[in-house]
Amino acid sequence: MKRSIQAVLLGGTIAVLVAVLGGAAWVAYEAGQDEAEELFDARLATSARVLEALVARQLETATVAAPIVIALPEPLERLDDDEPSPLGHYYETKIAFQVRDESGRLLARSASAPETPLAPLVAGFSTQATWRVFSLRSGRVWVQAAESDDARDEMSGKLAWAAILPLLAGIPVVLLLLSLLIRYGLAPLSQLAARIAAREPGSVATLQLSRTPREIAPVLEALNGLLARVQAALERERRFTADAAHELRTPLAALQVHAQNAARAEGEAERRESLERMLSGLQRTTRLAAQMLALSRASAPRAAFAVLSLEKLVLEAAGQLGLSVEIQGDLVVSGDHDQLLSLATNLLDNALRHGAGKVRVELAGTTLAVLDEGPGIPEAERERVFESYYRVPGSAGAGSGLGLAIVREIAAQHGARVQIGAGPGGRGTRVSVIFPSAPR
Repeated sequence: MKRSIQAVLLGGTIAVLVAVLGGAAWVAYEAGQDEAEELFDARLATSARVLEALVARQLETATVAAPIVIALPEPLERLDDDEPSPLGHYYETKIAFQVRDESGRLLARSASAPETPLAPLVAGFSTQATWRVFSLRSGRVWVQAAESDDARDEMSGKLAWAAILPLLAGIPVVLLLLSLLIRYGLAPLSQLAARIAAREPGSVATLQLSRTPREIAPVLEALNGLLARVQAALERERRFTADAAHELRTPLAALQVHAQNAARAEGEAERRESLERMLSGLQRTTRLAAQMLALSRASAPRAAFAVLSLEKLVLEAAGQLGLSVEIQGDLVVSGDHDQLLSLATNLLDNALRHGAGKVRVELAGTTLAVLDEGPGIPEAERERVFESYYRVPGSAGAGSGLGLAIVREIAAQHGARVQIGAGPGGRGTRVSVIFPSAPR
């Protein structure tokens, strides 16, 4: 089954985006998770120290003049590393808290918190100077937890860059892979263009591609169909030229002899006889040329069809031949007027030349039949008479041997078939053209 360029590009794009952006998202997730774990570790350690102060020491000693100060280990305050340590985490120095009573007296604070109030005693979040503060009232005590703005900025910046950098790094990869994918998807077009450009002017051989997607298949079929029609047309022209050179050689030579005889004639009677023979030969030659052109046109691609009455066509052909025919019935077919007129003319002319007596035409069902009362065609010869330039040995009348060949070619162009049989009672010839079902 031919693959589609659209399917290749769409599927490939989805695969590339899933692979690259999925990988970038995974890296961003891991980096964000790492930063979040650092923050949570710091808050966990701070919470542990608060619990230790509240549970183990209580706040009785806070009744003295100095509040409780929960200090961090001295090495941790000097630490500047994102990695956790047995002492805690560096981010602890960026988090502070204060515990105050209803009057605002400081009962406890972290070493990282100032002695001045972090924020007014109002429940909820607030931003004060360089701190982001959350205030919570518990009974008669206010607890305020704060985080330094520079710590928040640092963490948000790291999280943002952790999410953006993988995507930025992935964009060139995506563009590179997409360009390769598009080049692969459009390669058949480039290959088709290159093969057409490399064609010799006279070459009409069909084009083949190593890979033919569904979108290009109709174009390739149409192009190969055009090349096939061009090849058939060239072949018809070559055959017509060869046949013309072969068939016209003898009558033209005879015309030349008659003309020479007329020029050398010693008396008026001898000159008139030569001229009459030359005129008769010229008429036969003209008819032969007309028949050859008719055969060539019959082999050409068909034109647009129209609905036609065969009775009218037969009457028109009989009028051109000056022939009176008996017609029974009518038949409506879809076809080309000029070609079907040529078919009817050749059938009537053939019956007139080789038959004896009157010519009768029958139109019934989907069949056009032309009957004559001549000697008939032997059964062994009934297939050969369709060959170009073939005449039944001993047949009467002067013909070119192209009439029935033209009839069969035109019939084939219309999807019809031709049959030859004996006339009624075994006398004469019946030539039948059987068309497809009549148009509605």
